[in-house]
Amino acid sequence: MKTRNKTPELLSAGAGYGKQYWADAAAQLKNVKILVFAALFIALRVLVKIPFFNVQVLPGLKFTLDCYVNAVGAMVCGPVVSFLSGAISDTLGCMLFPMAGQAYFPPFMLVEMLSSLIFALFLWKRKITVGRVLLTKFTVNVVCNLIVNPLILKWQYYALGSEGTVAALINGVRIGKNLILFPFEAAFIVLFISALFPLLHRVGVVPKDQARPEFKVRHWLMIAIVTLASFALVLFYWLYLKDFISEHNFKLF
Repeated sequence: MKTRNKTPELLSAGAGYGKQYWADAAAQLKNVKILVFAALFIALRVLVKIPFFNVQVLPGLKFTLDCYVNAVGAMVCGPVVSFLSGAISDTLGCMLFPMAGQAYFPPFMLVEMLSSLIFALFLWKRKITVGRVLLTKFTVNVVCNLIVNPLILKWQYYALGSEGTVAALINGVRIGKNLILFPFEAAFIVLFISALFPLLHRVGVVPKDQARPEFKVRHWLMIAIVTLASFALVLFYWLYLKDFISEHNFKLF
């Protein structure tokens, strides 16, 4: 039992994702402390699916708290537990708080599972830095929100026989939201992790030598530069690519 619940150790800077990495990740399924923690964060992820915590600003533009809870849970639980937790939290959330007028389409759980996996691959037993969190959130937004989510939406339309419903695969609102907001979301993830770090150390679910992330002037400058670059990309899309993509865009039928 002691080996199953031992405090995790920080991976070296150059550590990869070999056989031992995945063996350690799978071993978290036998760690009672981690499983309790996973259950707590599944409950939190279901809780933030309540409509009160989801603000729909524009079609395709919605602010949620899920990514902050997801990031901390994945950082603690590792890729295997987090991947499975994503399936459970998405299923429970959709059952308890279904979206008005929309039937539950199970493949959408892949988006939540994949986002949990990416957060874990970047953050579990790794040195938490502002740059690493920025890269993590950018990867989640591009892979899950800009690629996988629209493809599953296409699958849903096809499966439900919604021939009359057509949506663009490349959507300007979706691009703007995911590129412009990710630096701010990453900053809040760092602040959220930093606030919880003393508690996580105390209960022994993160490596003892894993340092608490802190913001310095250069980090705020980094976020400002990334934000400006994101604005520039979105502006380039609207000024130069929007019309071309509208004519040649793949459609979701």
